[in-house]
Amino acid sequence: MAKIELGNDFDAYLKKLESLEKGDTVSIMKMSLYDGTGVVADAIVNEIQSFPGGDNATKGPTDQDKADLLKGFGIAPMELKNDDVSVKIGFAGYGHKTRKYKNGVPIPMIARAIIAGTSFRSKNDFVGKAVRKTKNQCIKKMDETLNKELERKLK
Repeated sequence: MAKIELGNDFDAYLKKLESLEKGDTVSIMKMSLYDGTGVVADAIVNEIQSFPGGDNATKGPTDQDKADLLKGFGIAPMELKNDDVSVKIGFAGYGHKTRKYKNGVPIPMIARAIIAGTSFRSKNDFVGKAVRKTKNQCIKKMDETLNKELERKLK
């Protein structure tokens, strides 16, 4: 959470806060959210890279699956809806072509098969693991960015 220490000039500080335009606050929120999202995205990429690989899908994700996941992983553009800024991290696109998937295997399907498991593959919730590991780092990074940008705008 953002931490602000107030002295005796609370009214002056409040007037400065009120003077911020809506566009300024949205841009500050976006910068803060983007920095926090970057922390989580880096952790997910590290989890994907830590897969053992190989050619046997029953033992875990193959080298081809890893390459497809890294190729299709990304951060969606931020959305502003009802004064809320939101962002999504996920998988999109198509991977390697197969006989069944002429355009390529859907990368979200590969990710889901790894996360939830299949009849021949045990589950590996690499996204949830990365999110749980980096939650506090993400909050700290967003807090730092928010405070730094607020200080810069209020001077």
